[in-house]
Amino acid sequence: PQALFPVAAFALAIGGLTWLVVKGRRVQKQQDFERKVQARKLGWTYYGARSGRSDYKFAGSGSGIEWSMWYDSDRGDDSPTSKAYWQSANVSTPSLSLVIIGRKRYQMESGVASRLLMDVVTGVAQAFSGGSGHADKSEFYESAITLDEGRAGFRERFAVAVSSDMPRGWLDEELQALLLNWPKPRRGAPYRSDERVEVTLRADGLRIIAQQMPEEFASWNHLAKLGEALAQRLGRLAGH
Repeated sequence: PQALFPVAAFALAIGGLTWLVVKGRRVQKQQDFERKVQARKLGWTYYGARSGRSDYKFAGSGSGIEWSMWYDSDRGDDSPTSKAYWQSANVSTPSLSLVIIGRKRYQMESGVASRLLMDVVTGVAQAFSGGSGHADKSEFYESAITLDEGRAGFRERFAVAVSSDMPRGWLDEELQALLLNWPKPRRGAPYRSDERVEVTLRADGLRIIAQQMPEEFASWNHLAKLGEALAQRLGRLAGH
């Protein structure tokens, strides 16, 4: 009888693992269905199939701005950091001209030592890819201007760096609120956007990256609103 104990324990473990896998698939299928329904209500297109590094994707438009959003779980990385992306090519500049990131991260990145490190990393990446790549942040930070606009509470948490030829006066109250105040997730702590959100404007368009963003649809809806609002303000002032 004692010899049967390991066999029984193994069978229980296999059964438990199978149950977890089945339950996980059911949850994923339910989430996929809910995203599809919510996207349809807003007139978006939803792509549920995994493609490349994208787990699933949304596409939509508003006020002449066509955009796409996708979720990258980074499941193939050693230290995965999930990311949500929003991107539109309707607004662009010849080179990197805008960076919006958390104040603490900006102070770290824009320092001399950090810029030197970014130069090395960029050089290595270009050597392997064989291309020149985009204008990197190190070069941008050398001449960028930090906007002294917005409420004090916003400036404490976010830095808005622009090139010298970028228009001013577009950082209104709505944009500040969208950047700062993300929907509270059903579980867990509030989403700290100043620690996880980055906005860039460059030749390939306007892009927002939200690290570890909750997959709840309220967060996706918020990301889309932020992207459209930014694209409208920047496009109008830049003449796009």
